[in-house]
Amino acid sequence: MKKRYIIGASIVAAGIVAVGSAAAVGGMMRPAATLPAGFDGPVTQQIYDDAYAEFASCMNDNGAALVAEHDEGVVHEFSYRSDAQSIYDKCYVDFSGIDFSWQIANSYDSPTYVRLRECLTAIGVEPGKDAETVWAQVQSNKIDVFSCTLGVEEEEPIADP
Repeated sequence: MKKRYIIGASIVAAGIVAVGSAAAVGGMMRPAATLPAGFDGPVTQQIYDDAYAEFASCMNDNGAALVAEHDEGVVHEFSYRSDAQSIYDKCYVDFSGIDFSWQIANSYDSPTYVRLRECLTAIGVEPGKDAETVWAQVQSNKIDVFSCTLGVEEEEPIADP
C-alpha cells in the first residue's frame, strides 16, 4: 500500500486557526475517524454540505463560532479561535470521515492540485489525468510542494552552534 500525503495549511496567528483544503495525494489511507455507521455510499455534495452544517452548528452551540468561512472549489474552509481547540476536536470527530472522503474524491480539482499541475506545466511536464499521477510527477521532478502551492520557500534547518 502506498503512503498518502496530506497537503494543506493550518495557520495559527493572532489566536485564529485556519482549516480547509487538505488535498490528499498518493495511495490510500483512512483517517482516524471513519464514516458514519451504516454509511456505504460515496460522499455526495449534499451529504458533505449537510455534515458541514452539523459541524458548524456544533461549534456554534458550544460557543465557538466559525469565522472566515468560504468555499475553495468544492471544499468548505473556515477558521476558529485557537482557544476553541477542544470544541473543534469534539465537533470535528463526527465530520472528519465525510470531510476526508470528500476532499480525497475531489482532490484533482482542488486548488492545491491546480497549482501542482501549473508547476508541472511550467517545467514542461504534461500533468497526469488523476491525482496519483500528478503526485508521482511532482515527486519524480523534485518540485518543492511548499513553493509551488503556497508560494513560500521551505526554510533550511538551523544548525546548533
